[in-house]
Amino acid sequence: MAVDDSSYVDAIAIDHDGKTLIMMISDHLDWEADFEFDHLTILQEKLNTYLWFIESKQYQEVYPGIEFESFLIDIRFLHNMSENCMKYIDVANRKLSLENIIIVPKFVSEATEIHHKKDDWKKLQVLMA
Repeated sequence: MAVDDSSYVDAIAIDHDGKTLIMMISDHLDWEADFEFDHLTILQEKLNTYLWFIESKQYQEVYPGIEFESFLIDIRFLHNMSENCMKYIDVANRKLSLENIIIVPKFVSEATEIHHKKDDWKKLQVLMA
């Protein structure tokens, strides 16, 4: 799944204290000037899916009986965000904070992802030995 598939939540987890639901969006799209508006629209549609997921308590299908105190939407960007994207997330965070929802954007290069996957594989190999 990815940012351009707004029918799914890409990943979901609970933080260590069990009070925050963490959801991840994987955004591989570029921020080229000609595509920026479309990219922002795609991101907004994906975020709307996540907000519906929270408001309708769809997470209870995965975590039955848990009432979360807060929600964190972790967006992993393959490309550096545009200035307009940063502004959009800032405005969204101001409004969503009233609902105990926060968006945390992160730039993750492809090389970093590959490095982490190799580290995870090494950890898995140690656990299997």
